Order: sequence, then structure tokens, then C-alpha cells
Amino acid sequence: MTYNLFARVGLPHEDLSILQTVLETSLAKASSHSKKVYGKNPLTVQDVLDLANSRALTLAATAKPSGKPHLSPTDLVAVDERLYLGVDVATARYRNLKKNPAIAVMMADGYKRQAILEGTVDFLDMEGQTAKRVAETQRKKYGWVTDALAEFNPEKAFTWKQ
Repeated sequence: MTYNLFARVGLPHEDLSILQTVLETSLAKASSHSKKVYGKNPLTVQDVLDLANSRALTLAATAKPSGKPHLSPTDLVAVDERLYLGVDVATARYRNLKKNPAIAVMMADGYKRQAILEGTVDFLDMEGQTAKRVAETQRKKYGWVTDALAEFNPEKAFTWKQ
């Protein structure tokens, strides 16, 4: 499935990266409190991509079939301005995402840089070229490759840095 954020949120700015559009739109639509907190010093797109490829703590929240939340550490890498999650097939996260692709991800480099992103995932064909490039990036970052990879399609994002 190809993700089209611009059609989904009704934006004509296809010249901007999807992540840039999400960052700008999220802040523009935020509550006054969120604008005050996250609008002071938000991350740039490059900051978010760098954070994804760093060894920052990264957590993913999914929904169990019962509707209860499931939170776990996750592998996350950025390739070609897109974010990808590593997911092992034997995990609860994989089963949850197969039933409901909604996910929230938080990346935190201590108090220096943080990003909270909400969206959905689309699992990759592990034989495809994109999966091979993502797997190589994952191997360089973590020293391993998970047996499933999913493209993260951000719909909302709040970030900040010191």
C-alpha cells in the first residue's frame, strides 16, 4: 500500500517531505498548551531522521486485540527520509500491528532531543529492494536484522530539543 499523507490530510504541498508536512501540520493544529511546549524549539526533519538513526531510546505503543495498550522497545531506522520499524514475527507487536496498523513511537535522547510520532505501518516485502536497504541500515545500527520490517507512516508528530 502506498501512503499518501497529502490526500489524507488535504494538503497540496507535495514538494515538501511527508515528515516535514506532518511536523508543520501537527504543530499548527495543536492545542495552545502543546504549541507552547513543542513550538519553542522543535526538531527539524533532519533532526528526526538523525535521531531515528542514533542509539536513542525508542519505544513503540500498539493496541492489543482487547484494546489494551502494549508498549515495547523497538528498532527504528531512517532510509531516504522515511522511517522503518524492525519487528520480529514472534512478537506481540507484530501480531498487534497485523490486526491494527496504528502505532505511536517515542524517541528520546535523554532530555536533549525527543520525538513523539503517531501513525500507521505497512509491512514490507522482505524480498524487495526497499527491505534490503532498510535491513542493511538496521544491521549497521543494531548488528542484527529483524525478520519483518514495516514502513512507518506518520500522521502526527511533536518534537523538541534543548
